[in-house]
Amino acid sequence: MKTKKLNVTPCRPSQNVSSKTASKYLSLAAAVLPLAATSVRADDAAPPAPAPLPSRVHALVDIEVLNEYVTPRGQIVRDKGVTIQPLFLGFVNLYSGDSFINSLTLIPGVWNDLGTATVQGNTGSSPTHWTEIDPIAGIELGFAKHFTLDVTYTEFVEQIKNIGTSQHLDTKLSFDDSSYFDSCLKGFGLHPYVEYWQELSSKATAADVPYLVDPLGKHLGAGPGSSYYFELGVDPTYTFNVLGGLKVEAPIDVQLAAPDFYGQYYSSASTVSLFDVGLKGTIPLNFVPQGYGHWSFHAGFKYMYFADDNLANMQTYNAPGRSTRDNWQVFTGISVFF
Repeated sequence: MKTKKLNVTPCRPSQNVSSKTASKYLSLAAAVLPLAATSVRADDAAPPAPAPLPSRVHALVDIEVLNEYVTPRGQIVRDKGVTIQPLFLGFVNLYSGDSFINSLTLIPGVWNDLGTATVQGNTGSSPTHWTEIDPIAGIELGFAKHFTLDVTYTEFVEQIKNIGTSQHLDTKLSFDDSSYFDSCLKGFGLHPYVEYWQELSSKATAADVPYLVDPLGKHLGAGPGSSYYFELGVDPTYTFNVLGGLKVEAPIDVQLAAPDFYGQYYSSASTVSLFDVGLKGTIPLNFVPQGYGHWSFHAGFKYMYFADDNLANMQTYNAPGRSTRDNWQVFTGISVFF
């Protein structure tokens, strides 16, 4: 295959040029109407009304349809039928400016999982299509132009199998590097991040179940307590000038869990607990009239590999009912931003 040699300028950060436009009043010309001798002066006219301030409150509604419900921590919760996951997030802009702190946003929300196939409900209840509801409360801090710090509190309120509610705190530091590629590949960014996820109360996984069931007769006693993990990832993104602005993402992340996060019933904990890769395409639905929000359609897939033996064997107590080393997910959805 022949290739053409391109003369490309090395990538460097693009310069941000800010300008302030002073508001100007246009003087009104005096008009002389037929049969009238009225002279109109500029200072007699009312000044133009100021432009309305942009809204500080926004909302996102996202409805996603998947072949399975698999948590970011590798728990395969539902693998029969189709799972539907509606998400609602609010965005309340508390501050925005040009100083070291760029923005401060409050983000409340709620997430649900429902499926076409039923799952055994809690004691005394019938099989249910409703698996879980998760209240969300977060705050997002933008600083130093390119950095974002998200701190999010969540609860997993399970509706099945007498699984108790667990509470967690997620802290994520992200870096927007897209401006560094503007001079050679505008529309591209790697978007690296580091994340710390902490269980505050109860387990967010089935890590304590092997200790209780004790299938290998180890008599290890109570299972592990609340624990944590780190995650390192990038989300390479490029926006093509087709289909109204097709955005393609290829996220990759690696999870490094503490030994107590998945427990050590089956073996010693692995340094790398799991990793996943994916591909997602998003197109704006520009045919939706303005005033009805910004609509988009997305679709993609995700592959997860469970490197930790305890996580792989834990799937015995999740939806698969057997030890599982990896998993594929496909998904599609509609998002509306107001």
